[in-house]
Amino acid sequence: MRNSILVICGLVLAVCFWLLWHRRTETPGTTGGGEPISAASTNQNPAAAPRAVASAPVPNASAPVAGVPHAIATSAPTAVLPTVTELLQKPIDFYGKVIDENSNAVSGANIGFRWDDLKAPDWTRTSATISDSDGLFSLNGKRGATLTVSASKEGYCTSRKDTDSFYFVFAPNNRVYSPNQSNPIIFHLHKKGQGAELVTSANWLQPSLAVLVPLNGAPVSVDLLQKKVGAVGDLELSQIKPDRGHLQQTTNWSFHMSIPAGGFIEEADAFPFTAPETGYQTTVDFNFVKGEPDWATQLTKTYYIAFGQPRKYGWLRIESNLAQETIFLTYAINPTGSHNLESGQ
Repeated sequence: MRNSILVICGLVLAVCFWLLWHRRTETPGTTGGGEPISAASTNQNPAAAPRAVASAPVPNASAPVAGVPHAIATSAPTAVLPTVTELLQKPIDFYGKVIDENSNAVSGANIGFRWDDLKAPDWTRTSATISDSDGLFSLNGKRGATLTVSASKEGYCTSRKDTDSFYFVFAPNNRVYSPNQSNPIIFHLHKKGQGAELVTSANWLQPSLAVLVPLNGAPVSVDLLQKKVGAVGDLELSQIKPDRGHLQQTTNWSFHMSIPAGGFIEEADAFPFTAPETGYQTTVDFNFVKGEPDWATQLTKTYYIAFGQPRKYGWLRIESNLAQETIFLTYAINPTGSHNLESGQ
């Protein structure tokens, strides 16, 4: 709910700026080139016009403005612009399909919709449906600017790689969603197997382990199983970043991590349930230079990891921001040495 309201507020601000710009560029009384409308812009000779016509009063004409030609004050049409509500209340039609890990249709999946609606009391409306025998579902006849879609079913795991937010106006990177019934958006579910008892980074209500890493490149070590930071650990982190007082002048920063007795494989699976046997890289380095194509101020990556003797496997997501000393680690590890990373919970 909170994220939805923030998105709506951002869209309203964008619309307001657009309206302001649009009004400035379509000032009444100007031509397309911005020149005042006057008798010189027509083919008619004012001196040749009958005196009665020239002196005839204009019905409902407003008082002339000093220094401004009468034609500007009375004869220019007023531009009709859409309201904020009209711009944000776009027609919403959406088509989706749910499949499993073998690309088979999943029927009876629970589908949740949430979209913004400026006419709703809290600016948000919700709806729900279930997928049919072909895994298909849809939402039609609604209005708004953004839509969030979720798919779930008892006995299945939900993919964390699926796109769940769709924009109907003012989309990031101009990726406005266009409904296509013959090409629905795919949502993935994975039938739960034999889950394992995993050690995770969760601590009380915090899903991630927050690690303070010096900005000067000095390394710190993390004991993943014990969730501790110290001189000894499985994972080593270091970074070079500017202090807060020099963020605006920053031209480069770097982040380094290593697992001396193991390594990393970048993970892009919809369901990271099985860690690879081989192919792990001991170190991973990121170097960002302003002006280069890969320049970024936020780093978020997910990896399969292997470490320790005897060898243990897991997955790890790292989050690092140019403006923060803290690195956030989210992970799950099978402490038995099995490659199975599917949670039994």
